[in-house]
Amino acid sequence: MSLPVNLNRPFDPRLFLTDQELDRSAGLLISGASVLAKAAESARKKAGLSKPELQILMAARYRPGLTVSEMRSTLGMTVPTFARIIGKLDDRGLIERARETGDARRRKLTLSDAGVTLTTPIAIEVRERLRLAFRASGPEAVAGARFLLEALVK
Repeated sequence: MSLPVNLNRPFDPRLFLTDQELDRSAGLLISGASVLAKAAESARKKAGLSKPELQILMAARYRPGLTVSEMRSTLGMTVPTFARIIGKLDDRGLIERARETGDARRRKLTLSDAGVTLTTPIAIEVRERLRLAFRASGPEAVAGARFLLEALVK
């Protein structure tokens, strides 16, 4: 049984996103990610980190408590590559691996104090770029952007 269609309802442009509008949005998201990556680039180099090391550290900073496998999957790294990089970061004392309470085989990743110290200048660069964009956009746009991004990553 189909539901009756109300043809007299007001037009809602949110329900009629064209491919062109979606492509423009995808391009803007990709460009925005690139701008944030470039903002962090000089701080990354000063910290002596490779790009994959930075990815892992920033993931641990912004999403603490992910398990090793969750983070590896989120970042799209192979098991050997991820294990090698995690080993290097662990040797440098930048991350901590805590056993999960329910399953001692699983380890949750967090930044150590040294990791927080090392990533703080990078986070500041990213924050400042976001702060400028958010201020230019206004509070309603910021709330909308946050809602959109949260829906996108679910």
